[in-house]
Amino acid sequence: MCEKIINLKKTEYSIALLLSQNGIMSAKELQGKIKVDKATIYRNLKNLIKKGTIREIKNSEGIGFYEISCKIHNPIHPHFECKICKKIYCLEPLKAEDVIALSNYTQNEINEIEIKLKGICNECKKTDTSNI
Repeated sequence: MCEKIINLKKTEYSIALLLSQNGIMSAKELQGKIKVDKATIYRNLKNLIKKGTIREIKNSEGIGFYEISCKIHNPIHPHFECKICKKIYCLEPLKAEDVIALSNYTQNEINEIEIKLKGICNECKKTDTSNI
């Protein structure tokens, strides 16, 4: 378990624990599991982002998905967005040499790298994709 979730308030801890156990989740998914109102979820997500405990990844419609921000337990990794269901999925972490190659891509100072691939997830592929 990531040390970033120690000493958090009750709801913040519940959110961080769920994310550390389940991976990436939307605010709606978190609210369904924690059973608190929407405002409480968003207030706590905002606080956790400020503290650096979690990261937010937005899909193409602006819906935020959240995951633990921990270099040891959840290192830099690309994400996949399904063009049909708009869900975000975590992909395997990048190898160190991949991250170094990306950071050498420019002479500018890089503080963050985001890679998001888009396509159709396996669940949506099982349904009729003729309307795409």
